[in-house]
Amino acid sequence: MLYINNEDFHQFINGLYQAEGTVGVYFAKKESLRVNFLFSLGQNYSPEALNVFLNLQKILKVGSLKLEFNLQGKPHIRYNVSNTKDIFDKVLPYFSLLYGQKKTDLARLKKIYKLSLNNLKYIKPNSVFVCEFIHLVYSTNPEGQRRKVSLTEKLNIFNCFTNKYIDNFTEEENNTLPSKLFIIGLFLGDGSLGFVFNSPPSRLPKFYIKIVFNFAAQSNNKDNINLLKLVAERMDLKPHISVRQSGMAGLEYTGETVFNVIMPFLAEHQSWLFWKNDQFINAQKIARIFKDKGHLTKNGLLLIVNLLYSKPNKYLKPKEHWINLINESYNIKYDCIQSRKNHHDKNKK
Repeated sequence: MLYINNEDFHQFINGLYQAEGTVGVYFAKKESLRVNFLFSLGQNYSPEALNVFLNLQKILKVGSLKLEFNLQGKPHIRYNVSNTKDIFDKVLPYFSLLYGQKKTDLARLKKIYKLSLNNLKYIKPNSVFVCEFIHLVYSTNPEGQRRKVSLTEKLNIFNCFTNKYIDNFTEEENNTLPSKLFIIGLFLGDGSLGFVFNSPPSRLPKFYIKIVFNFAAQSNNKDNINLLKLVAERMDLKPHISVRQSGMAGLEYTGETVFNVIMPFLAEHQSWLFWKNDQFINAQKIARIFKDKGHLTKNGLLLIVNLLYSKPNKYLKPKEHWINLINESYNIKYDCIQSRKNHHDKNKK
């Protein structure tokens, strides 16, 4: 169990939920308007992740932990709360620091709960209300689990297909600068710190190794872009927002910005890095090599490559590929030096 300041944990876990959490509203039965609620926060299993969720469970005094396995057989741990009273009395008030879609989803949840209490007690609710209610339920967690009954099917069951629905639900935007521990939680859920190989064909056998900090991959919409800008402002950085091929948007920084700003920021909060601490420690080792100009030497490059491949990674090429390029590059450099020396000696004669 973690022994940490509860307010610090409050900031941190809200950031982690911003990245990894979901809420859902589901109809209990196909032909029913009764709804069930679910709050969920998941992470790849590690002893550190287990401790974080146990601490959350201890603070809220509700919910359960579930261990599940993905299609690749890797364990995933999830903190779930399904009791309606617990969700609205304890969980939602605790997760009050959110932004964008996550904040809007919790507000929608509250509205659905209120409507279900006030209106579904009637035997035959107004058809306009039923249409709005169904649409509102289906608007929550739009990128989460697929529903067994499609929206069209549900509307048809209650003869709502002739009712037009305009989603005019709005929620006040959160423009407060996030705390540093909120940002750390966001990083643990949706960030990465690593090194990429850049080997343009025209420069082979030479190649480059570049440090890259990708932060807070979020759906590319106005609210999430606003959150990314607030994060950059809190860290005194320009908002370098990149949009990936997947359509996700995030902050991306390289080079000196990572060495001089990001790394010290992470070091300041290293005790909160939990399951990403090993990744950070490895990055620190490589950063020191760069600082000492070791990356400009053969032995330094070999050490960097060995460090990068000493941890689980997603590099497409094997370690031997880069080692062979290093050896080839320095053999060419040696041959060039030797050739110039021989030419110089010949001219002296």
